[in-house]
Amino acid sequence: MYYRVRTKLADTPGALAVLAQHCGDAGVNILALQIYPELGAVTDDLVVETPDSWTAAAVVQLVSGAGGDEVSVVPCATHDLVDQPTAWLRAAQAVLEEPESLPAELTQLLGARVSWSATEQVRASVLTEFADRARSVAPPAATAGSAVVEYEVGEEQVLARIGVHVVGAAKLHAVVDDAVEASLEVAPAWRRLGIGRQLLRQISGLAAGAGATELVMLAPPTEEGVVPVLAAAGMRGRIKLTEEGLSVHVSLAGVRPIGPVGVR
Repeated sequence: MYYRVRTKLADTPGALAVLAQHCGDAGVNILALQIYPELGAVTDDLVVETPDSWTAAAVVQLVSGAGGDEVSVVPCATHDLVDQPTAWLRAAQAVLEEPESLPAELTQLLGARVSWSATEQVRASVLTEFADRARSVAPPAATAGSAVVEYEVGEEQVLARIGVHVVGAAKLHAVVDDAVEASLEVAPAWRRLGIGRQLLRQISGLAAGAGATELVMLAPPTEEGVVPVLAAAGMRGRIKLTEEGLSVHVSLAGVRPIGPVGVR
């Protein structure tokens, strides 16, 4: 069995050697290793080969016992043995040729994690810049992320999922007259990929289906993504600065009402 392992180790001499020793004693072979240094700790990505009877839980127990913290383990295949810088270069080429492939490329590179190391955040930011530049000189393509992001529409909320991980959510709250209060959040690692736009459209449809004519959301005063998300969703809104932050009033005129439809 092949597993991709991510863990944090103390940034001290010998910490990685202890992990390697534990793996060797258990008959687990480390086939690939990527190290992301951070302040006071080191994030390690490993691809390991285990005996066929091993489960992901057994790998977690092994790594935790060797001093690993925040351990995540997912099954993988031999394609995860590709050299990481080479994989990022190939992803850059793919994004320049097709900007809307960005979410799929990031998912393939990083998996469906909701947080990334500092090094991965920098790489993803540069890859996103490539996609933005490519979009500026190319005609619009298909909806971003349609191949990897699923939207689960319930009665009062919409969840954006990548695999089993929730990377974004929009929820309806109190209804005041014809307006409904709502919240919308996308995990920092998955912003600027069109997820917020899709969540806004879906939650607006739910609000319209509940009979509301206006959606009211509150955002931090330093939030810079409000206007781009509204523009990308093709919706009109009024933004006011209040003591609690930015009060965003979105008109639901012309929004097609929807009800709970499950996963789409």
